Amino acid sequence: MIDNALRKLGATQGRHPADYGATWVDHLAWGADSAFIAARLLFSGQYVGAAAVLRSQFERWTENAAYNAKITHMPGESTASFAARAWEKCHESFPSADRNKTHPPFHLSPDIASLDFWADERRISESKGPSVTIGKDYRVYPEESMTLLSEFLHGRGPFTDIFRWEASELLSGEPARLTECTQWLTDVLTLNLRQIRLCLATLAEERGDPNLARFLFALPELTYGGWEPPAPQSLFPLMPQTGLSDEILDGYRQATHDYDQVMLGRRPAGRLFRDDEMVRLLFYERRARAAKWAGSALDEEKSLLGDEFNLDGLTNRDVERVMCAEMAGLASVWLGDTPHGNAAAICSSALRSAHWLWLEDDDRSMALLRVALEQCARLKVWTNKPEKAQQLEESSSSTPKDWLNAAGWKRLSSLNRALGEFAHAHARIRLDGARDILKRIQPDGDSVNAIRTARGHALDGITSLIMTESSSALSTVSVTMQEEFQRITNEFFPDPGGIQSGLEGLLDRAMLLKNAPMGDYTFHGPARDAAARGGN
Repeated sequence: MIDNALRKLGATQGRHPADYGATWVDHLAWGADSAFIAARLLFSGQYVGAAAVLRSQFERWTENAAYNAKITHMPGESTASFAARAWEKCHESFPSADRNKTHPPFHLSPDIASLDFWADERRISESKGPSVTIGKDYRVYPEESMTLLSEFLHGRGPFTDIFRWEASELLSGEPARLTECTQWLTDVLTLNLRQIRLCLATLAEERGDPNLARFLFALPELTYGGWEPPAPQSLFPLMPQTGLSDEILDGYRQATHDYDQVMLGRRPAGRLFRDDEMVRLLFYERRARAAKWAGSALDEEKSLLGDEFNLDGLTNRDVERVMCAEMAGLASVWLGDTPHGNAAAICSSALRSAHWLWLEDDDRSMALLRVALEQCARLKVWTNKPEKAQQLEESSSSTPKDWLNAAGWKRLSSLNRALGEFAHAHARIRLDGARDILKRIQPDGDSVNAIRTARGHALDGITSLIMTESSSALSTVSVTMQEEFQRITNEFFPDPGGIQSGLEGLLDRAMLLKNAPMGDYTFHGPARDAAARGGN
């Protein structure tokens, strides 16, 4: 229903799945595509990556719901409580909620400084809050969902066994709470898509197409999607040897053709597709677009570098990041089901997803680096200052900044600040300022191509941090394992002191940017959109 409406309302065909969109309809398309990006990570077992994507989307559509329901944040109110009130009010009569509004802007009030509550990363008290009914009688709880997202991405809460499983225990069978965790995350995904449908219905009505608005709600909100998951090859990372291989790309071309034919009302299979077939077709079309853009990026780099272009560099970075993620996962096994064991596990899982999304030119790779940076600091503090670590664990007011400071990484505050911008999708994010910090934090940050390598450099730096701290953490449990980890590290950094020298350089350059301005807010509404593109 959503894809059909997006086409009819003029969404850009062939768009990058991770593009925020320059118009309102393309921004809604970004929301729809993000659901499939999260689903791909869930199908791959990467629940930390999926949670990062879904949290930013949940923030985005919570603000949208709040604007439509005329809900404003109350002083001292938690993000989770605010989300609950916004969703309950906006959806109290779904799908007949009042949609006679102009496109909602990102900001909720003229005073954007009043929205500081999104930056509150302290531990949230547990509460289910009011519910929203999906379908006939299925209840979801936005307050509980927002709380769980925050806790999960900070390495806490009831589902720590899930990222431990993904990091090191995939061969041990599924953890007991995997189904419950999956249901919670898909509840969030469902709410996000529900709000996008309301926005599309509003847009259709404003364009004078009430039939399209009604069509969006023609099918049940919950329907059977089949048991067969997407083909494994559609989940592969977009490396030339795997997810961008000729065989996989040929399959994507066929899927894209079938998708286009279906959207035109035709029957490429000579019959109607079943619901489960449609689910996979919609999934493959998104993966086809992601692969197309990844291939275009490689072609652009080849054109830019000429004879100097060499895929070996990309392959070597892939091997290094895979090895680092495996080292952190193995460290979590030796450290056990403890706070520092959990920190190592989430480092492993977050780094893996960050690498996969980086290959797709998706900003949310940096959101996962923010998760990995905090957890790496947490791991370091537990290794070197266990009493301080215990205090931070027990405090309900601990933030990522506290862990970095305790780890002796106060110099990384600018990097943490930049990565934090990518971790969210609300009215106060400043992506241009964050990109500028990532660009300037490089050794050659003033070069003409520095912006092209900024995210990769950040990924390399945090990979080195995780590799170093995974090795150090094992000093308390197994000298032999620590020595083996050091041997592996030396394979990637053969020069004596090479990895430490590189990290010191990163710390020093980051410190020089501690007061770097962040610039203007990235998103704004129709009051500032004189080009009449439709408010977003």
